[in-house]
Amino acid sequence: MANREIHVLVVGGSWAGVTAVNELLGLSHVAYSRLRVTLIEQRTHYFHRTGIIRGLVDQKYADKMFIPYQRLFMDGNKPSPYHRLVCAKLTHIYEHSIEVEGGERIFYDYLIIATGAAYTSLPVTQSIDEKECREKYQKMRNAIEAARSILFVGGGAVGVGMCCEIAEMHPKKILMLAHARDRLLNEDLSDNFSNTAEVHMKKMGIDLILGETVLSASIHDDDDDHSTLTHDEWVVKPQIVHTKSGRRIPCDLVVWTTGARPITDFMNTLLPSNEKHPLVDVDSGQINVRPTLQLADAHYPYIFAIGDVNSLPFTEKYAPNAVLQAKHAVSNLRELMNESYDYRIKVSPTMAAEATASAQLAPYAGSRNTQVVVALGKGNEISSTILAKLSNWAGGSHRGRKYLLDKAEKMLNV
Repeated sequence: MANREIHVLVVGGSWAGVTAVNELLGLSHVAYSRLRVTLIEQRTHYFHRTGIIRGLVDQKYADKMFIPYQRLFMDGNKPSPYHRLVCAKLTHIYEHSIEVEGGERIFYDYLIIATGAAYTSLPVTQSIDEKECREKYQKMRNAIEAARSILFVGGGAVGVGMCCEIAEMHPKKILMLAHARDRLLNEDLSDNFSNTAEVHMKKMGIDLILGETVLSASIHDDDDDHSTLTHDEWVVKPQIVHTKSGRRIPCDLVVWTTGARPITDFMNTLLPSNEKHPLVDVDSGQINVRPTLQLADAHYPYIFAIGDVNSLPFTEKYAPNAVLQAKHAVSNLRELMNESYDYRIKVSPTMAAEATASAQLAPYAGSRNTQVVVALGKGNEISSTILAKLSNWAGGSHRGRKYLLDKAEKMLNV
């Protein structure tokens, strides 16, 4: 192994991807001097999506949410000659190579997919360059400032947190939250957790509309002539929201916090070894993985998928869990390297299979002790203790007002 380079590509520069890069760089500094790490990320910067709620009401915080990737690959005061950032969109994956937008092909021995999920209803998360991202974020803030009544669609952690932040910052605004289920937040959280959040939001004066599926929003309440709005428009005008039950809800602004979908469109060029077992789940859009976080298809033991993009349960879709998955995937990848899998695949498929079988890959056990924290405004949060504890940040908390921004800065070597 010391006489040949081993190329590892990591696709996606959020919690899972950046953690994987840092773990791999650590290996290259210790015992794998010929390891070459490349991060493929279409954005020119890291956008701290975890703190998007706080940034909407705090300009100083928002200014810190854009962090460059370049310091990841610094060797002292100079860029590393061995590791690099490729700022481009992944378009296709093949066996041992990928293609990015523009047609460039990049070879790999190992691949870690950490592309995350797309939130099409929050336009700032779709921006590629920093200037455009800042402009869209400012547009979102301006819309919230201008609206007198706001309807949030989606009662997950983002919808709940955003609604509470705005309620504290703008107590005179009429705020409503519509959720298709009969209780707030995700199914993996307890009823007590959900009820605690619901009670707190009602005390803040937020009107909760539960058990209602929102279908669309239109500028005019006229069935013969109305202009239907898309989820990402953030238009501040008198409008009517239509629900499945036929209810019509008037407001000035609709904020959709639903519709997250794993980013896996590049997978269609990687063919499954058995057509009965697709690489990507048709319904969820998630990449099917084994407990080792490798692709479920045994033909691709050198490809791992971590974070929002994989088929692990929803309880594993929080930032701390993504970090743990990244560390686990790199640990298993290291075992494959120790068995010289990358060399044997070039010699013989049989030898490669033997190397895979002999490698001691550990199953990901999950993060049972990870505490889930949901913000309920700038001063409070709820955490998944036995009794769903509601706490005030002034007295100390796990998340605090930073929304993990300090951890993101450390992760990116800022």
